Amino acid sequence: MNKPGSLLDELRTQYELARESADVHAAVESFQAIDARLRKAFRWLEKAVTYLSGLKPPIEHRFDLGNGLVFESPRFGHGSVGQHEHRIVGFPVLDEISIYYEISASKAISLEVASGMVRVAEKALDDAGLQYTSRRVESPDGSVRKCSFSVPPAIPARVAFRVDYQTGIVTVALTNVDRLDSVTLEFHSNEIEEPILEDLVKLILGRDSAFLRRAPLAGIRRPSSGTP
Repeated sequence: MNKPGSLLDELRTQYELARESADVHAAVESFQAIDARLRKAFRWLEKAVTYLSGLKPPIEHRFDLGNGLVFESPRFGHGSVGQHEHRIVGFPVLDEISIYYEISASKAISLEVASGMVRVAEKALDDAGLQYTSRRVESPDGSVRKCSFSVPPAIPARVAFRVDYQTGIVTVALTNVDRLDSVTLEFHSNEIEEPILEDLVKLILGRDSAFLRRAPLAGIRRPSSGTP
């Protein structure tokens, strides 16, 4: 028969949990500090995207639809930066910054798929947010034999910063930034500084992938800085 835990063990467990909760709370910046960081980041990103929209520099990433179908010579197209606010104890604070931009390729992509793969192809294009037109080729008996797709030379991309003011965590969701896919990273609010933003722009242009190594994927707990 297992011996029940002592009262001292129970109190110690509750004490350690309370300390851990207090440490996490203490590490969270004030809402004014977080808001100031995000507003500064917004102004920086707005300038950077304005410059990129004017320059339209090449993007050194490979945007691959599979089966050897790749968007050729991608460049940064038109971009914009938006923001969203809500109120904390009556004060307006930023809780989201979104960068929208288009990646322009040199020519459209055409592909043909067998009838059994039409839904698979449509799902892949829809998941990537790509526009396309399709034309079904029918057999004499009226059944679909194959389908031809035409994809314009434009890829919609987005970067969204969303902050949780209670935890101080800023999630950064990347869509079609370095590939036709999505990934979300988690940063502490005090990490949202100019070096992070510079690494983001370098990632967008394909010059460096350091931004992806700066933070864990969303949902993966960071290692504790304390000693056991």
